[in-house]
Amino acid sequence: MNRYGFFFITIGFLFSHFLSPAQNIIEDDSITYETFYDDPQHINKLYIHIQPVYGELFMTNVNMGYGFEVDYFLKDKFDFNASFRKAYGQKSDFVRDVAEKNSEVLNDPKKFYFAELGLAYHIIDREEASKAKFILYSKTFQYGNKWESTIPRHIEAPAQLRRIYGVRLGAASYQSTVDVNRIIVDQENIPRDAFNGLSAYSNIMNHGFYIGGLLKLIKNVTINFDQIYQQITNDLIFTTYLDLLVFPFTTVEDIQYIPPSGSQEQVFPGDNINTTTIGMRTGINGKFNRDFSFGYNVELGYRPGIQGQNFYILGKVSFPLIGFMLEKPGEEISR
Repeated sequence: MNRYGFFFITIGFLFSHFLSPAQNIIEDDSITYETFYDDPQHINKLYIHIQPVYGELFMTNVNMGYGFEVDYFLKDKFDFNASFRKAYGQKSDFVRDVAEKNSEVLNDPKKFYFAELGLAYHIIDREEASKAKFILYSKTFQYGNKWESTIPRHIEAPAQLRRIYGVRLGAASYQSTVDVNRIIVDQENIPRDAFNGLSAYSNIMNHGFYIGGLLKLIKNVTINFDQIYQQITNDLIFTTYLDLLVFPFTTVEDIQYIPPSGSQEQVFPGDNINTTTIGMRTGINGKFNRDFSFGYNVELGYRPGIQGQNFYILGKVSFPLIGFMLEKPGEEISR
């Protein structure tokens, strides 16, 4: 793959389209059910994500760790997001770990982190007809191995889908150790003998902003069955986004070292290392409209930073994900 190539995700959606709030009884393949609740407008306003694990294949520095995230919806016109993540420790911060063990320069390897703060404005927010898929489950499946040996049945029910188109704007910042010897191989402007054969590592601090667009799909429907099947809810909030990344504030730390044949400290300016300012990313994330649930985020792109080491793939899992309605007493609707 060309290192300047950028992958775009083709995303398949399960569109939800809800029944009327009326208690309409519908027959479908001999399964009788009724709509108990159907309102994609009535969702939690605040979500707190605890992210016990994320993994990132970043060409600059592969890393794995934990994070925190907060989402807040304001008056159905804005949603705000703040997130922070960092590596578990030295061994899960790959380049830093290698630098701690092998570096022969005077720079101290720095811990990886990534922080982000942003908002989205909803340009179009509408409801439309669609369908929701439900997997049928009964408590009777718990006995013996019936559930394990059964291919789950599912039905599709008419449901309301809330579709939001919006624009995104925010700021982001990250820090990472970088392998300077690998940079020398990639960038012809740096002399191959710049460090007299020493194993050299430095650090990058990068700050900037992003601007882009999003599509958010919301379904929030519950159905009841007259038969043995349990009440089922389909309440996924699914978002896909595409952003332009602009990181103009990039600092590569000067490399300080003592040549093997000398005793006087020398400095190689970090400015001599080529960096990129512009990048892109695309991703999907999902969460459920519940008081206690889980969420996920998958993202890939071309992150501004060390030239030639920009491609990355990121995956995050949120559990628990805690939702709050933030309504006055008496306003909350049972879900």
